[in-house]
Amino acid sequence: MLRLSASRMHGHRGAGFTLVEAVVLIAILGILGAVAAPRFLSLRELEAARAHRQALSDFRFAQHQAAGSGCPVEVDFESGGYRLRQRSGCRSGAFDRELVDPVRGQAPFAIALPEGVSLSSPVDPIVFDALGRLTGSDGTPTDVVIRIGSRSIAGVGETGFVHVP
Repeated sequence: MLRLSASRMHGHRGAGFTLVEAVVLIAILGILGAVAAPRFLSLRELEAARAHRQALSDFRFAQHQAAGSGCPVEVDFESGGYRLRQRSGCRSGAFDRELVDPVRGQAPFAIALPEGVSLSSPVDPIVFDALGRLTGSDGTPTDVVIRIGSRSIAGVGETGFVHVP
């Protein structure tokens, strides 16, 4: 006598999820999404905070480099980042001598901001002169507030002091 299995008699394929398994799977994915989504969204905020701290450190480095060497340092804001350079002739000439990035140990000192993090400055480029003062390209000491994402960095023209307001 020929016997058919119960799954064949009822037309079951033997693969796939039952309704209960599908509901449990959807619930688990929903819980994971609710827990993981805020962490994912906060990653962008963490990247913006990291970029802000790095820029603050880099601008202070530029100020110390200029005051320590007696050669002005330019912070040139580019699309999506910034670059640090010194004058080729120290006191005169174009800002075409690339600074060495102390982290990588090589030139150029060019920083790209993370995707989605914007940078804006009313003075572009800013220059730290031989005395460490913050100036515009014309050499006049100027105060500046630079925005990186939703955070600010302020620079005091006469002293070159760079800080978080």
